[in-house]
Amino acid sequence: VSVEVHKVKSIFESTIAEDVNPLSDTEVCYVRILEHRTNVLEPIAHKLKGDAKKAKKGTVNFFTGSLRNKGEDDDDSISDRSFMESFREPLITDGKGGDQNFEGWQPKYKISLQMFHIVQRKKRTLIAAFEAKGHSIHREFIFEDEPAVSDFCAIIEKNKNLLDSRLKSQLDFTLGGIKLTKVEELTLLFDICSGSNLPRSDLGKDSDPYVSVRFNGKKIHRTDHISTEANPIWTLQKGALFIWKVSALELFQSEEGLIFEVKDYDAIGSNDSLGAFNINARTLYKWNGERREFALKPLLGEKDYQNGKISLRVRRATDHDIEFMVKFNEKSKSNLIAFPNIKAGNTLKSIMTVHTKKEKEGPDKGRTKYLIRPGPDPKRKEETVWLTKEKIEEESTRQSYNWTDIGSGTLGKVFVEVLGCDKLPNLDTGALGDKTDSFVSLVYEDCFARTDIVADCLSPRWMPWTQRAFIFNMMHTSSQLFLAVFDSDENSSHDLIGRVSIDISNFRSNSTYLLQYNLYPTACAPREANFGTIKIRLRMELEDERTRLLSNFQLPESVYVNVDSKKDFDVIKKTVEGNVDMKRYNLGTIYSFCDELWAYLTIYYALTDAFLSLIFWRGYSIISLPVPSYSTRSVEWVDVGFPIHSLVAFICTISLVENPNLLPSFCFGCTGWLLLATAERRTANPNPWMSSQPFSHFLWALILGKSVMGPHSIDPNESGNGKETE
Repeated sequence: VSVEVHKVKSIFESTIAEDVNPLSDTEVCYVRILEHRTNVLEPIAHKLKGDAKKAKKGTVNFFTGSLRNKGEDDDDSISDRSFMESFREPLITDGKGGDQNFEGWQPKYKISLQMFHIVQRKKRTLIAAFEAKGHSIHREFIFEDEPAVSDFCAIIEKNKNLLDSRLKSQLDFTLGGIKLTKVEELTLLFDICSGSNLPRSDLGKDSDPYVSVRFNGKKIHRTDHISTEANPIWTLQKGALFIWKVSALELFQSEEGLIFEVKDYDAIGSNDSLGAFNINARTLYKWNGERREFALKPLLGEKDYQNGKISLRVRRATDHDIEFMVKFNEKSKSNLIAFPNIKAGNTLKSIMTVHTKKEKEGPDKGRTKYLIRPGPDPKRKEETVWLTKEKIEEESTRQSYNWTDIGSGTLGKVFVEVLGCDKLPNLDTGALGDKTDSFVSLVYEDCFARTDIVADCLSPRWMPWTQRAFIFNMMHTSSQLFLAVFDSDENSSHDLIGRVSIDISNFRSNSTYLLQYNLYPTACAPREANFGTIKIRLRMELEDERTRLLSNFQLPESVYVNVDSKKDFDVIKKTVEGNVDMKRYNLGTIYSFCDELWAYLTIYYALTDAFLSLIFWRGYSIISLPVPSYSTRSVEWVDVGFPIHSLVAFICTISLVENPNLLPSFCFGCTGWLLLATAERRTANPNPWMSSQPFSHFLWALILGKSVMGPHSIDPNESGNGKETE
């Protein structure tokens, strides 16, 4: 670890107006973390040698002092890996284009002293925290002896004491005589006019450029991309105008200023950077609306195209500007300012509709009743217009009246009833009772179905007389059932709230399952996040168990679901895949797959346990043996753990020693033996939701064509997964 004080300046000084001096000759203290490198890193150095050339000896570049991961684009999210990568320094070359054999200690990370905090000190060790952009990570440093720790802490403390004076000096230099008040706020109107002679990142065609604007690492605006255009002109509809509010003091304290990066939009893969420029605080503060042109310069690790310019206009926004942009953003539903999803017709209907009332007479006097949505029972209209909460729960669990039979399968039928949801997030305005208008979509093999819409309710219940019950005809036993909850929007696409996929291969025929699942919009969502729950009732009826069993020897056929509208297509796609493309090629996807493969290493513990059980003749297989009882003068059946796998392994081993020519046969036999042992282990799982069906089920299904096993008997909430059966 080294503590260093540097003079800093911006490489973008040539892009700033001549009357405004760039940030220069100010001191900044960094903590550098070194690593021992050898010439094995030479190929990596060769890749980055062009970037190291750009660095001037004796200067540190605020703007290019850190790397951003490829594929992160404009996403503000950050992980521990990308957090540390943001501090990474480029490899050092000889500055003349040649490579060096990197041996010895070289800088790896560079952390500003403002972000470096000593958390704990223990003898020869020291724990420090790196903090930036609301994220923090701890690292432990081990020194040779305690005096070394004391010396390091003393240096850090000394420079911490100088931190305020250095920041004040930097701020005074940046202000250049401008007097600011502590509460001064700037409201600036930006006009991204056009680009000229923008470079190509793809072969054979012009780029599809767009502009991304960042301040202190956070994205504040992004234009739409313009297809195949080297000289684009951004209009109001393409995101040329945006208003930015910022504290004047925060702006002048920023090291980088406002950063504009031009990228080439790619539908597949990451968007390539074409170059960037920054505008310092003093320029923004004094800018009065004149048009200025800025040359693009490469970011660290990106290609230098050596051409391309962007034209801008900036001035203080007036009240008329703000009012105009607010109205425009409401109309276009721009992502610049997050306005609520306003639906005029539904909002007015919500205002005019009363959903609760207090009973003033009768047996329910004084109790709160709720309006039944989407409507009352046609056979009992007066009784079911308003119901209490207890009565709603009772009615929702009754058997459904109307069933929709769909699908082309012949193996059996899957009966699904959507009973209700709880604690859904509100995706509507929330103003004057306007809440989520939820419906549930179901996708199974070649079938697509959806329930009625329950308007303005975060814990909806679908009644037996509504469209909530569906019969899916089964084509293959491995097919999964997909369910998703959406917020219905009349004038735009339906918003996904959460989804769940259900594997019904282990469910038994003629058993009624009452299931409750947590909802997540994507498999990437954190498990602790709350997107509500869904409760369904499911039952299977099979035509012939033998046919169902033998169907597993055939691969499932590809099925296609045809719909009439793009909105229905989006609903089906999000129901099956979620709202995040898990197949997109980027580092985040690769890391998630690596984490998944790493999780599979838990099989190591199962293999270790199985091997030890095999060697030490531990009893795993339960065998019922008849034991005579002299007291009752009868025979009692007793379950005994018999080490059948150890016995088989012993017999195979001694047979193989006497007959080595049987080795190929034993290898093939071990494959089947391993499959049987795995199935036996799954069958013995004490969790009824994780255990598979026993061998006897498949044996009798193959012989008799039906299962001799009774319905599933599982206690409510058994295993703590919130799933129940009857």
